Formats: sequence, structure tokens, C-alpha cells
Amino acid sequence: MSKVFIANEDILVKQKHLGMGAFVGVIIAMMTVQWMTIDMYLPALPVLKREFATTEAILNLSLNSDLILCAIGNLVGGTISDKYGRKPIMMLGLTLAGAALFLAAMSKGVLMLIIMRGLNGLGGGLALTVAAAVVRDSFEGRTFQMVTTLTQSAAIIGPIVAPAAGAFLIEYLSWRWIFIVLGICTVLTLIPLFFTVETWPEEKRQICSIKDATLQSLKLAKRFDYMIFMFLILAMTLPQWAYLATCSYIYYDHFGVSNIEYSILYAVGSLFAFVAPFLYVWISRRTTGRRTLEVILCFMPAAIILLFAIGFRGPVLFLIAVIPLIMMEAMARSMSMVVVLEEYPQEAGSASSLTGFLQLAIGIVATAVATLNWSSFLFGLTVIVIASLVISLFFWIIILKKKIYSRQLGL
Repeated sequence: MSKVFIANEDILVKQKHLGMGAFVGVIIAMMTVQWMTIDMYLPALPVLKREFATTEAILNLSLNSDLILCAIGNLVGGTISDKYGRKPIMMLGLTLAGAALFLAAMSKGVLMLIIMRGLNGLGGGLALTVAAAVVRDSFEGRTFQMVTTLTQSAAIIGPIVAPAAGAFLIEYLSWRWIFIVLGICTVLTLIPLFFTVETWPEEKRQICSIKDATLQSLKLAKRFDYMIFMFLILAMTLPQWAYLATCSYIYYDHFGVSNIEYSILYAVGSLFAFVAPFLYVWISRRTTGRRTLEVILCFMPAAIILLFAIGFRGPVLFLIAVIPLIMMEAMARSMSMVVVLEEYPQEAGSASSLTGFLQLAIGIVATAVATLNWSSFLFGLTVIVIASLVISLFFWIIILKKKIYSRQLGL
């Protein structure tokens, strides 16, 4: 792997035990498993609704608890790692995440499931945000851009495998095995980290308290340029979060698909999401950041047209209609992390923490809005996409007028 895309001159911290290619592979595997904890669980929602005799709103708290505490983990993880180092915080997060997954498999009711899902999200959030900082510590130049894209695509690799695996486990074993398998995978990604070299040396670490270190990440939120840029990115990723929260209900209840059909449809959509970050890299190397963002923005009106034209007619046509949303989110997320970490290289921990926190915070908002009492979840998703387009254009106009991130975007 290292010979393919890792240039020696771009390596800032070498991994003498694993090698750089294996090191990147471990980071990608770890991030993939943590993102799978969301997607592998989605096919179980209708089953859990019946087994626990609960409602969609209460059951969705198990999804929201994961996202909320994952967001908190993102907010504090990077800054704490600035004080104590990347490796111990990442390993602490994975240990917590793995333990919570095994306990979630033992849930006797929806309350225990909600709590364990939350603890899993907290541990996963710590690990995910520190991993982004580790990449910033280890690489620069084009290698940094490519490795960042690969690690961000971990949020997409998981969904390709997770729904099919989840549906298979539900069909032939039970929903509990979803959490058991994820717990085992978390442990397997934790073990290689013992052999990694710390990427944040002691001479660079902060001497302030944990409270001050955490507040440091919030200082970035006071920067006008950063927040306006992030508001644009968040508006562009909101529809994908809404799709994530409602797709199982749309496919199962609205279109009446089977477990296997659902997993195939979801996996096909995820394949497009997997390709999207590499499409972003390809476009960004051939034009300016501004043109790249404009290309990504064009996916949203395309999705709106497709939703009205064919989205309500069947599961396959619905998938075709939301593919632009899936690709837009993956490209926007990759671009946001590259731009932010390149803009604030000396604040990688704080920048990755706040960026990850905001991306998950919008997920919490999106899932709450998407699961309101709409006439149908499909109609609600369409409304959310239209609103997201209006919001995105508003912030894009501000960016153009104020020339925000002019160097990064080529304004």
C-alpha cells in the first residue's frame, strides 16, 4: 500500500514496527468498524420495535444516544490527545466501545440498549477524532490528502458490508449477534495499535488542564471563516443523515422489501459513496476548490428532480434518486476535513475534534427532524433535501462575497 500512494518525502512520523502501509490500513479498519456500529444496526430497528414493544421515536433514541455521545467524544478526544498523546486516548476509546458493544448484545430492554449504544458512541467518537489527528501528525502534501480521503471513506466502507451482514445475522441468528460481531471486530482493530509509534511527541503536548484543553477546541468556533464554511458543509451532509435515519422504514414499510433486498439496495448506494471521495480527489487536482464545491453542490438539485420524478415509484428508483445525496455527503465530508486540517495544521487535535463534533451534531438534528410525524418518511426526506439546498446556497453566497478560505478555495 505504501508504495502506491505514500511518498517518503511526505512522511512526518515513521512507523518502525507496522510500516506506513500497514499503519494506514489499521487506521482505516478501526474507523470502518466504528462507523459500522451505526449501519449494521439499522436492519434490526423493525425487529427491535416488535421485540421490545416500543415505538419508532423511543427506539430511535438508541440511534441518537450513539450520535450524541459520539459527538461529545469527538469534541473532547482530539484536545485531550493534545495533552496526553494520540495513542492512549485512541486505545481508551476502543476499549470502551468494545465493552459497550458486548453489553448491548445482552440488552433485556430498550433502556439498556440506549445506554450501551451511547457508551459505544462515546468510545467510538474518541477513537475517530484522534485518528484524524494522527493522520495530520503523520503526513503532509498530497499523501496527506490521499490518506485523509481514504480514512474518511471508512465511513462508507462500513455501510457497504454492514447492512448485508446485519440482515444475514438477523435472518439466521439474532439481532444480538450484530453487537457481538462488532465487539469482536473492535478488539481485533485494538490489538495492532499496541505496536504503533506515538505520533504526538511530549515536547508538543499542552500543559493546560483537560478542561482548558477541551475549551481550546471551542475557540475555533469563534472564527467566522471556519463556522461559515462548516455551516455550508453541514447543510450539504444533512440529507444523507436524514436518509440514514429513515431508509430502513422507507424500504421495509413503504416499499415492502425483504431483509436481503434491503441489504442489497443499501450496499449498492454505499458503493457510490465509496467512490465519491476519490472522485473529489480527482476533481480537486484538476480545478480550484471553488469549482470543486460547485460540482458537489450540483448533486442536490439533481436529487430533488429525481425524487419528484421517480423516487416514489419503487425501491430501485428511490435508490437512484438518493444516489446524488449519498455521493454529495461523502465528497463534502472529505473536502471539509482536508481543508480544515490544512488550514490549521498546528491545531490538528482541536480542529478534528470540533469538525467531527459538528458533523455528528448535524446528524442528531437530521435524524430528529427526519423521524417527525410526517405523512410519510419519504415525503419528509424530500422536504429536508429542498430545505438543505436553500441553506447551502445561502452560505455559499456568503463564502463568495467574504472570500472565505480564499487560499484553499481559490477565490
